[in-house]
Amino acid sequence: MAPVNTGILFLQFSSLVTPHALSKIVLSALQRVDKLLYIKVKGLPLSEAKVSTYNRIVNQLYNISSRNAVDRFDTRIVLTDFRDSLISPSVCVINKLHASHTIETILTTSLESSYTEFLENKRDGIRSEVLHIDSDFKDNDHHLGIEHQGKTQNHPPNSAEDSIYDHVVIGGTFDNLHSGHKMLISAAILRCKKSLTIGVTDGIMIKTKKLWELIEPCQTRIKKLQEFLMDVEPRLQYKVVPITDLYGPTADDPALQLLVVSEETQKGGMKINQLRQEKGLSKLDIYSISVIDDNHAGAGEENKISSSSFRKRLLGTHIKPPKFKNKPYVIGLTGGIASGKTTISKRLKDLGAHIISCDHLGHLAYKSGTECYRQMVDYFGVGILNEENEIDRKKLGPLVFSNKDHLESLNNMVWPEIRRLYNKEINELKKQNFEGVIVLDAAILLEAGWQEDCAEVWVATIPKDEAVKRIVERDHITVEQATRRVESQLSNSDRVASANVVISSIWEPEVTATQVLKAWQYVQEFLAK
Repeated sequence: MAPVNTGILFLQFSSLVTPHALSKIVLSALQRVDKLLYIKVKGLPLSEAKVSTYNRIVNQLYNISSRNAVDRFDTRIVLTDFRDSLISPSVCVINKLHASHTIETILTTSLESSYTEFLENKRDGIRSEVLHIDSDFKDNDHHLGIEHQGKTQNHPPNSAEDSIYDHVVIGGTFDNLHSGHKMLISAAILRCKKSLTIGVTDGIMIKTKKLWELIEPCQTRIKKLQEFLMDVEPRLQYKVVPITDLYGPTADDPALQLLVVSEETQKGGMKINQLRQEKGLSKLDIYSISVIDDNHAGAGEENKISSSSFRKRLLGTHIKPPKFKNKPYVIGLTGGIASGKTTISKRLKDLGAHIISCDHLGHLAYKSGTECYRQMVDYFGVGILNEENEIDRKKLGPLVFSNKDHLESLNNMVWPEIRRLYNKEINELKKQNFEGVIVLDAAILLEAGWQEDCAEVWVATIPKDEAVKRIVERDHITVEQATRRVESQLSNSDRVASANVVISSIWEPEVTATQVLKAWQYVQEFLAK
């Protein structure tokens, strides 16, 4: 049977005696689902119904999923029954699941009962499948990764380990919601009785992170986070708010009692308590979770699961699909000064692309005899001409870069002429029956609106401080002068917002080449369909 997009696994936990058996069952379920797997645990309460026991089960399930699923697979462990077992252990019911995604298959470990009645959002005619460990698994033990379940299994003694609080708080960026985030959130939910406050970093707080331009907008992250929360435990009160400093709501909310952090952010927890003490507020109990190892980490990536590694893996991939499929196929390539755009253009030429340099076309637009030349002389006067009656850029520059109106007028003359010239070249290629890829290499692609003529946009980007460093070394100017050049351009984040593909040249040339090849291969496959 072909895998479905979304499924649910009902786990009879009491029947799975060993971590080895648990790993096999979860891996069997992962092989039957492509994108999203809900896991709902039956057999609660266990004989040892403690927060820490249930937290270890949840962590173990996320560990198994992150080790064995494909990168960016979405696992969601439903916490409603765990919490009922902790707060109302005498009441043994299986809560209905209000899933945000339509469930297409039910996976169970036994035929003892049907679970379709517990699903609010399911496909018509949904069927159940019983997973049989012995028949499904013969020699796959080396795929399971069960020898080491991750540091999350070994918490230091902690007063909050088995306590439940009315009001709990956590914080984070929550970009590309991954198993580490889900373990942090789950640890907070399991220790929460009434309300969970979540601060989502925004503004200056995200700009220190690697490839921050690829971080999703704050409201997008909040929306995805809220969907996850409603899936795993919809009955708590959630307060999900943007924060632009370390403290967020913890700085002045007297009701908060517990702060859940990762071991990397413990120092931040201590700073929060120091501020609360200074303000006369009660200190928060702090519960810390360990990081989770990343089984998919590549060269130069962190060994732990992190959003920065996910963002690096986005480079060279299509973060947005192409707008259309025409032949010839036009890709707009743009990027800021010193971003490595020229090197990327050369690599694409080596791969077989036809390159149109808009910088070269810009020089042609200035030549005498063109309509653009006539307009520029009429507007700025003959004082911009040299002895050969050609436009002297050194004379023109001071006139336009010190006057925004003059600069806008110049752009309105030059940009349409460049567009006319590149469309002329594209049409000539069509007449020659060229059906390959054309790369429109243009630093001002987005400012001029030329992306409208492109099936997709590729953006070359590097951090601002690296761009400044490169300009200083290349052009032998001061840091201040280089900084002004960078800041006078469209920002990286504005470019990335329009990108189908993002490529960064901050690492070794081989890394950039790999990103370019990955994006190129996608285009070739897309055009071949």
